[in-house]
Amino acid sequence: MLKNLLHEHLRSLAVKGLGVLDTPAEPSFDRFVNEAASAFKAPIALLSLIHNEDQWFKATHGLTLSCIPRDSGFCGHAIDHEGALECCDPQSDPRFAYLAVVTGDPFVRYYIGAPLRLLNGIDVGALCVVDTVTRSPASADQRAYLLGLARQASMVLEGRRDLWRARTAA
Repeated sequence: MLKNLLHEHLRSLAVKGLGVLDTPAEPSFDRFVNEAASAFKAPIALLSLIHNEDQWFKATHGLTLSCIPRDSGFCGHAIDHEGALECCDPQSDPRFAYLAVVTGDPFVRYYIGAPLRLLNGIDVGALCVVDTVTRSPASADQRAYLLGLARQASMVLEGRRDLWRARTAA
């Protein structure tokens, strides 16, 4: 319990330290969701950040969202997960079947998310692909591509953080 509280506190500090919460869309992040959606031929892709009890969206493709409660989405399950977390049928998965996005609009029927892991090892969010139809599991190439995009997005987040810190320190 104490370990989880400490880990969540460190995650919260890391996300806050990125300086991206409540900031407008940026092409450097939009690229990741567009490429993820294209690679999976899916209607929805999201780049989310988990901060305290909220799931913030820095980039979206196919949905217009800015923030939802953390327990209302999938990405809180994808963080701290080795590799990509995939759910091919959320309606029959007890972790997700009750979620409003599964039982109602947009009627999520497929999810795959890769953690956004910073160099210090803290997962701050996820890059995910969502579909409104049940799908077969992703291919090994698709999984590897999504994980690679998530690593790149993490590096861009850290680079943006470093620039933000340099500007605020000047």
